[in-house]
Amino acid sequence: MTRRVAALGVVVPARNDAGYAAATVEALLDSADRSTVPVSVILVDDGENGPMRASLPGDERLAVVTTREHGPGHARTAGAKAFAEQARALGVAAGEGWLVSLDADVSLPGDFVGRWVEAIGATDADILGGPAIFAPVGDEAPLPADVEAASEWMWSDTGLYEHFVGLVNVGGCNHAVSIEVARANTWYLQPTAVVEGTRRIVPGDDWDFGLRARMSGWSTGRVREPAVTTSVRRIAADPVGFLAGRSYERPFEPIRGSASPEAWPPAESWQAVSSRGRARLVAHFLAKPLLAGLAPKGELDWFLGPELRAEWEAFARSAPTWQRGADWNAFRTALIDLCFADEVFGWCRQVARRIAGVS
Repeated sequence: MTRRVAALGVVVPARNDAGYAAATVEALLDSADRSTVPVSVILVDDGENGPMRASLPGDERLAVVTTREHGPGHARTAGAKAFAEQARALGVAAGEGWLVSLDADVSLPGDFVGRWVEAIGATDADILGGPAIFAPVGDEAPLPADVEAASEWMWSDTGLYEHFVGLVNVGGCNHAVSIEVARANTWYLQPTAVVEGTRRIVPGDDWDFGLRARMSGWSTGRVREPAVTTSVRRIAADPVGFLAGRSYERPFEPIRGSASPEAWPPAESWQAVSSRGRARLVAHFLAKPLLAGLAPKGELDWFLGPELRAEWEAFARSAPTWQRGADWNAFRTALIDLCFADEVFGWCRQVARRIAGVS
């Protein structure tokens, strides 16, 4: 297949990211110099970036957008809508204008833009997820070697779960979608949750975008390149929480500058950390899409066995339902609550152990 890309927009949300954003913007503009299609870079100033604008290059291909509502979902939407307006002014059809979502704290190859244009043209999926590899960016300190090794090993499980239910987590950093599909998918929504009596922003705008798309019938797929390097500061700030998955369930807090890796090893045992972390991967990459109604491939029955399969069918009967136009945040909150309810999360632990070959 050869699909026409008439314009490409790269959306870069930045919150407390002044030290990273300028370098990312410059790298994108350098890559755009080699592009055969018009390229726009939309930097979204989501707050707390200090004197960032003074360090940005003066380039007509760069637009800076400011958000009034904070959070990565609102920021991505603001950037996507700004690019959609640019494409409309250029007379670019919504299906031929594609946007790429990045984070500010990344490092990318010189042929980043051209590789995305090639990847989009060579596939027919509606939303494409590209590789994002955790590694130091700029002058960041490297992670302890065993933290890095453990994170790569645990996250490799997700490829198996995606085989059963397909790609749901498109990842906010390094995915591509056309303006047409992004608009039809109601752009990016910002999840919130009530935490200790106060409504707070929580992570997951990118995961929700992929799940909503799949539930609405849009297709998703992975591409092998271009790959980006994404900062390890989120892991370094709380490596045990990252490996155990707890850091993703907390309210969203921007990382303040670069973080140094904590002392290692921690007091918490590896058995406890890995048990919780691998069960969480089952919860988000397998249980959540299944509870949302996505049909699994038949091989899953063989991996689960009859007892776990029967338990799953009982959980599915209590799953929340959602119809397009309904309150998505209420649905996703109920879905996450069910995934992490004791009984269902216990099932996730059993699945993780079974797939790992542990009795």
